[in-house]
Amino acid sequence: MGEDLEALHARFGARYPQWLLGLLMLGSMAMILASTSINVALPAIMADFAIGRPLAQWLSTGFLASMTAGLLLAAWCQARLGARRTVQYGLGLFCLASVLALVATHAWQLIALRIVMGACAGIIQPLAMVLIFRVYSEGGRGMALGLYGLGIMVAPTLGPTVGGYLIDHFGWGAVFWLPLPLCLMALLGAQWLMPSHRDRETPGVDLPAFALLCVALFALLGALAEAQRFGWQAPSAWLPGALGLACTVAFLRRSRSRPRPLLPLQLWRHKAFRKASWVALVLGLGLYGSTYLIPLFLQTVEGYSAGQAGLLLLPTGIVLGLASFLGGWASDRLSAASMLVFGLLVFAVSSAALGLAGEGSSFLVLCAWACLGRVGLGLLLPAMSTGALDVLEAEELALGAGAITFVRQLGGAFGVNLLTYFLEWRHSAAGGGAAADALAFEQCFWLVALLFVLAVVPARGVRSVRS
Repeated sequence: MGEDLEALHARFGARYPQWLLGLLMLGSMAMILASTSINVALPAIMADFAIGRPLAQWLSTGFLASMTAGLLLAAWCQARLGARRTVQYGLGLFCLASVLALVATHAWQLIALRIVMGACAGIIQPLAMVLIFRVYSEGGRGMALGLYGLGIMVAPTLGPTVGGYLIDHFGWGAVFWLPLPLCLMALLGAQWLMPSHRDRETPGVDLPAFALLCVALFALLGALAEAQRFGWQAPSAWLPGALGLACTVAFLRRSRSRPRPLLPLQLWRHKAFRKASWVALVLGLGLYGSTYLIPLFLQTVEGYSAGQAGLLLLPTGIVLGLASFLGGWASDRLSAASMLVFGLLVFAVSSAALGLAGEGSSFLVLCAWACLGRVGLGLLLPAMSTGALDVLEAEELALGAGAITFVRQLGGAFGVNLLTYFLEWRHSAAGGGAAADALAFEQCFWLVALLFVLAVVPARGVRSVRS
C-alpha cells in the first residue's frame, strides 16, 4: 500500500538516490543540531534557572536517553506507518516541543520537552541508514554512507558554533529554534521523496518491554545524577540504581524470549556485529562526550563566551566533513577493522593532547587538537556501519541499523552522564575552586583517551564475514 522506493525511483529518474540522500542528511542534521547545540547554552541556562551541573546535564542526557529508547520503535513505525508518515509525525511533534521550550519558565519544563524531542529524533534517525542501504543496493553504498556521515558528524560541531553565536545575541532560547528551518524543509521534502508504503498487518510493538527499557535508562541515569550530588549511600541514588538494574535484566530476559523482540538480541550472534557494538558504544561517548566537554571547558576554565567557544569548533566541522567524505571513500577499498583502529587511535591522541594542554593554552593549539579528534571520528562512522551491517541478512538490515544506532546513542547518553559524574568527583577531590575545575577537565580528557585506546581491541575483530 502506498509508493515504495522502486516506484519513486521510476518517477524521479536516475538522480532519485541523490535527492533522497540529501533529504535524509537534512533531517538527521536537524535532529543532531538539537542534541548538541544545547551544550554551549548550559552555562546560560544554569545561571538563568539557578541550577548546577548535575541537573543541567539532564538537558543533554535526557534527550540522548529518550532518543536511545525511541530508536527501538523506528522499525515498527516504518513498517506500520511507512517512512513518510513516520518522518512527518516525528518532525511535527519535534517542532511543537521546540516552540513550547521557548516559553518554559522552569528547568523541569525544559528537561521534559528535551525528552520529547529526543524520542522523536530516535524514531526518525534509523530510517536514514535503512533507506541508504536499500536505494544504493547496486553500488556506491560506501560513498553514500560517507556523504551521510558528513551531515550527521558535522552537525554536532556546527550546532555549538552557530548556537554559541546566537546565544550571545539572542539568549539561550536560540538553540531551540535553530533546528526549525531544517525541520520544515525536511517535512516538505518527505511529502515527495519519502516512500509511503506501509503494512497495516504489522504486529504491535512490545509495550511492556519498551516501558522496562525507559525505566531502566532513566533510573540508571538518575542514579548517577543523584550520586553526583549526595553520594551512593543516599537512597535517592541507590534506589533508582537498583530499580534500573532490575528493569535492565527484565528487559533482556523478555527480549530473549519474545518471537518479535524490541531489541533483536539474535543480531549479536555475528562476531563482527558484537565487536562493532563495542566500538559504537565508545564512539557515542566520544562524539557526544567531547561535544559536551569542550564547550563547557572553554567557558568554565578558559573564560570564553558561548560565541567564542562555538567559533573554536567551527574549523573542526570542516575537518570532520572532509574526514567523513574520505572515510566513505576508503570504506569501499579498505577493511573496516583497519579504519576503525586508525580512527580510534587518532581520537585518543587528540583527547590526551587536550588533557595535557592545560589551562591558558592558545586558541590555535586547542583548535588544532580538537580538529585532529574530528579526523578520527569522521573515519569511524562509515567503517562502523559497514562492518556491522555487511554481515547481516537483507531482512535484518532494518533491525541491525536500529540496533547499532541504539548502541551508539546509549554510549552517548551514559557517556555524558559518566563524564559529568567523573568531572564532579575529581572537582570535589581537588578541593573545589577554579584550579580544581581545570584539573578535573584535564582528567576527563585523559579518561576519554584511555577508553578509545581500549576500544582498539574489539575494533580489530570487526571483519565483514559471516560468523
